Amino acid sequence: MPTAPVTEPRLQEALEYWRRKAAGKAMARRADIDPVDIPKLLPDVMLVDVLPSGRYRYRLIGTENADAHGMNATGRYLDEVLPGPEYKAHVLGLYDECIRSRRPLYSECLFISPQHRVPERHTKVLFLPLSEDGETVNQVFVVQVFFYIDHATRRQHFIEARPYKEIAHALL
Repeated sequence: MPTAPVTEPRLQEALEYWRRKAAGKAMARRADIDPVDIPKLLPDVMLVDVLPSGRYRYRLIGTENADAHGMNATGRYLDEVLPGPEYKAHVLGLYDECIRSRRPLYSECLFISPQHRVPERHTKVLFLPLSEDGETVNQVFVVQVFFYIDHATRRQHFIEARPYKEIAHALL
């Protein structure tokens, strides 16, 4: 198996956990994911429902992600809370790719300060598809971590659209 571009320890742990729970199947099931097994990951976890309409809804958002996003969007549709049309299209496209491929997907982005044109936030995210029937993705287990270059941007992710640049993208 080729080396994954995932170097962040929490994301590595999540990917290894998902692969163990998939146990040779194409994807793990939601029932395979037990919060007791992954207590250190819980603050960085999001569980997203894939709806028959093609929309995505946050079922659960861990505390670190709620804090980084500036709100707890549990129960909300992604297309209603993601800021800015370009970033919204980018994130929804990542979910679409994960679901279409039925494979884990890794993405890494830098968010750029519009005033200073330098990075102010760095995020790494892993999308792990879940399926009850082994064919159709009905949820996505997401682990996202944030690194703040400029701490003043904390709690602004869903509040203010920022220019961004994807610096890594890989199907795993």
